[in-house]
Amino acid sequence: MVYPSNDAYGMEQVDSWDEFYRTNRRAWRGMTDISWLDVSPGMDVLEVGCGNGKTLAALRGAGCNVVGIDFSEEAVVSCKQLVPGADVRQGDILDLKFPDSSFDAVVMFHVLEHVLPEDMHRVESEVRRVLRSDGVAYVRSFSLGDMRSEKGMSLSDDMVVRGNGIRYRYYTERSLMDSFPNCTFESIRRVDEPTRFGTVRSRLEAIIRF
Repeated sequence: MVYPSNDAYGMEQVDSWDEFYRTNRRAWRGMTDISWLDVSPGMDVLEVGCGNGKTLAALRGAGCNVVGIDFSEEAVVSCKQLVPGADVRQGDILDLKFPDSSFDAVVMFHVLEHVLPEDMHRVESEVRRVLRSDGVAYVRSFSLGDMRSEKGMSLSDDMVVRGNGIRYRYYTERSLMDSFPNCTFESIRRVDEPTRFGTVRSRLEAIIRF
């Protein structure tokens, strides 16, 4: 995962994510469903917050030329082990080390929940910069109402720090749209998945034109 490092929780977040991936090399299993993404073979795609490669592997399987970045050194190590040959680098969503107009699409799955609201303008600016003309971003993020949205120490109405030290923000459709005020939302939907324990996993999925 990728998260800002310019706040009081910065170093704690780095340490928490490194510890998470150090002790959970296969934290995310299987392969991500990317059927709702309009990607095709030969597209240049940046995956921000690639973790140990679950979504990156799916994008490669679709024939995309994928570069993955993650803030955690341990995540990068894990991804390279689990997805041999993948182009994976350490990087920060707030300062993408790529030339302008490098990619056709940017994928951000379960990344924005770790970014402070005041840093979202930098996310929009950096993603816009690295995208080509009429570039698109695909976002998946936890939403308010998710079974985990009230677990942990509350930092605000929509942000908590869990017991593992990792910070999560839970979005509504409106707060996600407000985070990208200069973009066009081609689509945004909430997906609720009931669990066998009577709880609900809830997320937002959005396609954003820059």
